[in-house]
Amino acid sequence: MGRNRPQLMPAKLCLIREHLQLDHAHMAEQLVSEIESHSRKRIQIKTHWIRNFELGRHEPDLVIVNSYGRLASVTMELIVDDQVSAEAFRKRLGKELTHKRKVQHSKKG
Repeated sequence: MGRNRPQLMPAKLCLIREHLQLDHAHMAEQLVSEIESHSRKRIQIKTHWIRNFELGRHEPDLVIVNSYGRLASVTMELIVDDQVSAEAFRKRLGKELTHKRKVQHSKKG
Protein backbone atom coordinates (compact mmCIF):
# COMPACT_ATOMS: atom_id res chain seq x y z
CA MET A 1 0.00 0.00 0.00
CA GLY A 2 1.40 3.39 -1.03
CA ARG A 3 1.14 6.53 0.98
CA ASN A 4 -1.55 9.08 0.35
CA ARG A 5 -0.52 11.79 -2.08
CA PRO A 6 -2.07 15.26 -2.04
CA GLN A 7 -4.41 15.23 -5.04
CA LEU A 8 -4.58 19.03 -5.45
CA MET A 9 -0.87 19.73 -5.05
CA PRO A 10 -0.06 19.52 -8.79
CA ALA A 11 -2.67 22.18 -9.57
CA LYS A 12 -1.46 24.36 -6.70
CA LEU A 13 2.16 24.15 -7.89
CA CYS A 14 0.99 25.25 -11.34
CA LEU A 15 -0.99 28.13 -9.79
CA ILE A 16 2.12 29.28 -7.93
CA ARG A 17 4.20 29.26 -11.10
CA GLU A 18 1.53 31.10 -13.06
CA HIS A 19 0.99 33.62 -10.25
CA LEU A 20 4.71 34.35 -10.24
CA GLN A 21 4.48 34.72 -14.04
CA LEU A 22 7.27 32.24 -14.68
CA ASP A 23 7.67 29.64 -17.37
CA HIS A 24 8.85 26.16 -16.44
CA ALA A 25 12.54 26.95 -16.97
CA HIS A 26 12.46 30.10 -14.88
CA MET A 27 10.50 28.35 -12.13
CA ALA A 28 13.22 25.71 -11.95
CA GLU A 29 15.85 28.46 -11.72
CA GLN A 30 13.96 30.29 -8.97
CA LEU A 31 13.54 27.10 -6.96
CA VAL A 32 17.25 26.27 -7.25
CA SER A 33 18.20 29.79 -6.20
CA GLU A 34 15.75 29.80 -3.29
CA ILE A 35 16.89 26.41 -2.00
CA GLU A 36 20.56 27.32 -2.29
CA SER A 37 20.05 30.59 -0.44
CA HIS A 38 18.40 28.79 2.49
CA SER A 39 20.39 25.58 2.69
CA ARG A 40 23.67 26.58 1.06
CA LYS A 41 23.46 23.27 -0.82
CA ARG A 42 23.87 23.04 -4.58
CA ILE A 43 20.95 21.20 -6.11
CA GLN A 44 19.64 20.54 -9.58
CA ILE A 45 16.05 20.92 -10.74
CA LYS A 46 15.45 20.18 -14.39
CA THR A 47 12.82 22.06 -16.38
CA HIS A 48 10.87 18.93 -17.22
CA TRP A 49 10.55 18.14 -13.52
CA ILE A 50 8.39 21.24 -13.11
CA ARG A 51 6.01 19.99 -15.81
CA ASN A 52 5.92 16.56 -14.20
CA PHE A 53 5.14 18.06 -10.77
CA GLU A 54 2.26 20.05 -12.29
CA LEU A 55 0.90 17.04 -14.16
CA GLY A 56 1.09 14.84 -11.06
CA ARG A 57 3.51 12.44 -12.73
CA HIS A 58 6.11 12.99 -10.02
CA GLU A 59 5.85 14.36 -6.51
CA PRO A 60 8.44 16.92 -5.44
CA ASP A 61 10.35 16.30 -2.25
CA LEU A 62 9.57 18.34 0.84
CA VAL A 63 12.45 20.76 0.31
CA ILE A 64 11.08 21.68 -3.11
CA VAL A 65 7.49 22.01 -1.86
CA ASN A 66 8.70 24.25 0.95
CA SER A 67 10.58 26.39 -1.55
CA TYR A 68 7.47 26.78 -3.70
CA GLY A 69 5.77 28.04 -0.56
CA ARG A 70 8.52 30.50 0.27
CA LEU A 71 8.54 31.87 -3.28
CA ALA A 72 4.78 32.40 -3.14
CA SER A 73 4.64 33.49 0.52
CA VAL A 74 2.27 30.67 1.48
CA THR A 75 2.78 27.85 3.93
CA MET A 76 3.64 24.38 2.77
CA GLU A 77 0.50 23.24 4.58
CA LEU A 78 -1.70 25.20 2.16
CA ILE A 79 0.02 23.51 -0.77
CA VAL A 80 -0.42 19.94 0.48
CA ASP A 81 -3.78 20.23 2.25
CA ASP A 82 -6.52 18.89 -0.03
CA GLN A 83 -9.10 20.56 2.22
CA VAL A 84 -7.94 23.84 0.64
CA SER A 85 -9.43 23.92 -2.86
CA ALA A 86 -7.46 25.16 -5.85
CA GLU A 87 -9.80 28.16 -6.10
CA ALA A 88 -9.35 29.06 -2.43
CA PHE A 89 -5.61 28.63 -2.88
CA ARG A 90 -5.62 30.94 -5.93
CA LYS A 91 -7.40 33.62 -3.89
CA ARG A 92 -4.94 33.16 -1.03
CA LEU A 93 -1.98 33.61 -3.37
CA GLY A 94 -3.09 37.08 -4.39
CA LYS A 95 -3.84 38.15 -0.83
CA GLU A 96 -0.56 36.88 0.60
CA LEU A 97 1.57 38.58 -2.04
CA THR A 98 -0.44 41.81 -1.88
CA HIS A 99 -0.24 41.87 1.92
CA LYS A 100 3.51 41.24 1.82
CA ARG A 101 4.03 44.14 -0.60
CA LYS A 102 1.93 46.48 1.56
CA VAL A 103 3.92 45.58 4.67
CA GLN A 104 7.23 46.11 2.85
CA HIS A 105 6.11 49.51 1.54
CA SER A 106 4.86 50.63 4.96
CA LYS A 107 8.20 49.71 6.54
CA LYS A 108 10.04 51.92 4.05
CA GLY A 109 7.87 54.95 4.74
